[in-house]
Amino acid sequence: MNLNDNIIADIRQFNRFYTNILGLLDKHVLNTGYSFTEARVILEIGFLEQCIANNLVENLDIDRSYMSRIITKLSKDGLVIKEFSTLDNRTSLIRLTPKGIALFNQLNEKSDEQIVKLLQGMSQKEIKEIHASMLLIQKKLDKLEGL
Repeated sequence: MNLNDNIIADIRQFNRFYTNILGLLDKHVLNTGYSFTEARVILEIGFLEQCIANNLVENLDIDRSYMSRIITKLSKDGLVIKEFSTLDNRTSLIRLTPKGIALFNQLNEKSDEQIVKLLQGMSQKEIKEIHASMLLIQKKLDKLEGL
């Protein structure tokens, strides 16, 4: 593979650009008081509705001990609850509490609003071009996950 310095620099610049646009480096994502990683864990649990920590570790590619600390914090904050599985009492099922569901809904809504605001003022053609480009990037990079 022949990657010249300009291609690498452009890709890195795009990553920094998009990270800044989404505010991923802000201490608290979308003014929630939670970090980007904590917010992603809340969203993942919300999408799965009920899961085990291993699902989260695999889906988000986060270190197990770090995930454990996040789950402990979210539990102390009253956002998640851990219950022993009726099928295997060695396994804890994790789900959002009503307070966690409210935050999940807020994160979802604010994330959608952020994208709408980002694309505001663009033509339908420009939006479709950006959308197609993002899908193409995801498709190409998705092939790397198995490596």
